[in-house]
Amino acid sequence: MITNNNNTPVVNNEFKATSGFGFNLRDQIIKYLKKWYWFALSVTIFVALAYLKVRYTIPQYNISSTIMISQDDNISESELAAFKDLGLVNNTQSTISNEVQIIKSRTLITNVVNNLKLNVRYFSEGRILEIENYPKSLVEINFLSHDSIVHTKSRVFHVRIDSNTSFSFLDEKGKLLSGHAFGNTVNDKSIGDIVITPSIDDIESSIGKIIKIKITPVNLVTEAYRNKLLILPLKNSSTVKLSLNDPVKEKAKDIINNLVEEYNKATIENKKQISARTADFINERLNLISGDLSEVDDEAAGYLSRYGLTSDISAQTQRVADIDTRNVQQIAQLNTQLNLIESMRRFVLSQDGRFDLVPANLGFDDATISTTVSRYNGLILQRKRLLKTSSVQNPVVVNIDQQIDGLRQVLIGSLNSLKSSINIQLNSLRTQDKYFSGQLYSAPIREKEVRVIEREQTIKEQLYLYLLQKREEAQITSHVTLSNARVIDKASTLGSYPISPNRKVIYAGALFLGLLLPFMVIYLSDLFNVKVSSREDLEKVLSMPIIGSIPKVKSKKRIVISQNDRSSIAEAFRILRTNLGFLMAGTNKSMGKVIFVTSTISGEGKTLISSNLAKILAISGNKVVYLGTDLRDPKFHKFLDLPNGKDTKGLTNYIMNDALTPEDVIYSDRDKDLFDIIPSGAIPPNPAELLMQPRVEKMFKYLESKYDYIVVDTAPVSLVADTLLISHFSDLSIYIVRENYTDKRVLQMPENFYRDKRLPNVAVLLNAAGNQAGYNYGYGYGKKN
Repeated sequence: MITNNNNTPVVNNEFKATSGFGFNLRDQIIKYLKKWYWFALSVTIFVALAYLKVRYTIPQYNISSTIMISQDDNISESELAAFKDLGLVNNTQSTISNEVQIIKSRTLITNVVNNLKLNVRYFSEGRILEIENYPKSLVEINFLSHDSIVHTKSRVFHVRIDSNTSFSFLDEKGKLLSGHAFGNTVNDKSIGDIVITPSIDDIESSIGKIIKIKITPVNLVTEAYRNKLLILPLKNSSTVKLSLNDPVKEKAKDIINNLVEEYNKATIENKKQISARTADFINERLNLISGDLSEVDDEAAGYLSRYGLTSDISAQTQRVADIDTRNVQQIAQLNTQLNLIESMRRFVLSQDGRFDLVPANLGFDDATISTTVSRYNGLILQRKRLLKTSSVQNPVVVNIDQQIDGLRQVLIGSLNSLKSSINIQLNSLRTQDKYFSGQLYSAPIREKEVRVIEREQTIKEQLYLYLLQKREEAQITSHVTLSNARVIDKASTLGSYPISPNRKVIYAGALFLGLLLPFMVIYLSDLFNVKVSSREDLEKVLSMPIIGSIPKVKSKKRIVISQNDRSSIAEAFRILRTNLGFLMAGTNKSMGKVIFVTSTISGEGKTLISSNLAKILAISGNKVVYLGTDLRDPKFHKFLDLPNGKDTKGLTNYIMNDALTPEDVIYSDRDKDLFDIIPSGAIPPNPAELLMQPRVEKMFKYLESKYDYIVVDTAPVSLVADTLLISHFSDLSIYIVRENYTDKRVLQMPENFYRDKRLPNVAVLLNAAGNQAGYNYGYGYGKKN
């Protein structure tokens, strides 16, 4: 079917190479689906590689343990209490990070390596993988050399079990080196004397098996496990998680458990050392403090004896001071009462407050005054109530006034009497105060000196008792010492499956890479491909009609069309023949329709398309002539059987020789090709000038009068101007574009020809199209002859 994005010519001659190249998801998906076999092959290869990776990779298991590190800050419960109280150690609490560094220290891990003999490993040799035997192997090696020598050596033994009493040493290639008996001493040059013994009772069942014994320096093994060991403190707690990845689960469990034990041993030993040093220090200080305390006791006894004092001098002085204090307090209280009495006297004697209430409950010890004040205030209140309804001349009011005056005199007398009594008490207390003050001031120097001696004596005694207590605590803690770490979860695996290799991740990665690689290859090949790869490339760029697509010719024959041919290419040419009718519908010719077949460059299939087009037109019953106008590089002799091959007379000879008529250069083989042929003839030195000769027009007029179709094989338009010189003879121009051959960038040329109308009625034909041409569908289409 003819496709045309825009049949209307555009005035703007500017060609944009990127115009029309939009993104179409459906086209992109189809493009990749068409190459599904590459994806299938890639996925198969990567999955196979993943299987080999999983199959022949030594699995790694994750073993973890959880411990809680004690961080008690209670001094009474710590073996460092004595040092902390005495200021001999830093009281800063150990952090979890410090303990983590201790657990991961080279010293502790070296102890674990030595305890478990991890520097000596036993392997059962297989065809591909070696399996480590732990905790027990078929044989065991014992070293007679000192550990300091063995722990620094690196050696590999290949031991083959020959019988229940003998074995042999082999080299790496399996060649026999020497034979020995189990239990005998064997001297090795690098590691010294060794003894190999069987580890199982039924050693006869393992005859012929080869055990690989690998000895590694202890420091290398230690560093390897230090790097593999992962210690993570849990957030907001003193809990620590230890984890280790290893191909042997039992070995990893033993390493973690033994490491925790070594850590506890180290902490307990450290605490015992601290307790012992504490006890030694306290005993030394006790001896010194005991001598100082004896000197202070002697000094105190001598001072009391010298001045005839008793040990109660301080108590006596305190009693005098207490009595003096009480006297001072009583004097202050009596002075306060005097001030209150004087204030009340002035108030009562004042004429302004004659009929005002007197303050009560002032704390006087005299009951008469309290009674009098109560009666006085009662009369005052009664008088105020009467005055609300009567005047001061009322006899009752006058009587109450007289009673108030009498009680006022009584109250003043009582206050004067109480004042005199208090003055007498004050004088007595002041006399006593002077006496006791004199007693206190008479012994300050002696009391001060005694207090200095007693203070020093007390300090020495308290320090002595304190050291005795701490010595006892140190003795207790040295015999009852707890470890820092408490095991919450013993070492165990997280699951029955290894963490490495992770099958799900590896297979998922293989599937991803298997899909990604062909995708990237196809994407990059398309990205860097500048050739026309499909019909869609033409539709995106060109606005001219696309007359059809011709599949790629796999046959070696040049003329691939025959009378009863039902192949895909024959069907493609039949569709092309049908589309010619649509494109030439506007031509007012009943016969002599001229069809030019051209292209941009040589090699795009002009001669192939034009010759087979002539054949398909002739098959339909039309009278067709096939004319060659490519005078520079003719290829007629390669496609058609000419009388003299390349030297057959043709169009060039006709133009140059006026004696020749068109019939002289027309060749016909109706039995084979069904159409007439006019070859290009001899190659001239001036083909462009020849095509401008009048005889060319004469030839076309003759052919138009004799044939229904004139199919013209022309020269490439980008290289020479030959085609453009005779383009005015054409009724239809078929522009050939070859898939995976024509550069996309040269599509500018046919687009410009179409826009500028330099080629009449031009249409594009895609040659050598792939499977996307789409002619192999059902109902018998696509079958071979």
